[in-house]
Amino acid sequence: MAWLSRRDLIAFALVAPFVTAAPVFAHHGWSWTSVEWFELEGALTDIYIGQPHPTLTLDDGTQEWTVELAPVDRTLATGFDETTVAIGDPVTAIGHRALEETDYRMKAVRLVTEAGTFDVYPEFAAEYDQR
Repeated sequence: MAWLSRRDLIAFALVAPFVTAAPVFAHHGWSWTSVEWFELEGALTDIYIGQPHPTLTLDDGTQEWTVELAPVDRTLATGFDETTVAIGDPVTAIGHRALEETDYRMKAVRLVTEAGTFDVYPEFAAEYDQR
């Protein structure tokens, strides 16, 4: 006597990839961000290039913000890395801030530094340019 019928096994095989991938889709979503464009100017106080996403910490003079970038490979492909900016350098991050006003976090699509402009999400940066 089998535990699962052939039909049950097929149903399981079709559903399992979506169930196990759900946390990945949730992590990579933008649902926590506002649809409005947001520009943040601040001094760099910390930089992290690693998994799951590189982040910058910027001090805008009143608050420290966490700026999430694209996945590591995408961010590095733009030429942006730990040597591009130094602590204290001015950075402008363009993207979308968190929906919650007390959550000082944003997802950047573009960084502007003294070293240049880095479109970590070029498809969204182009959208920003066309507004």
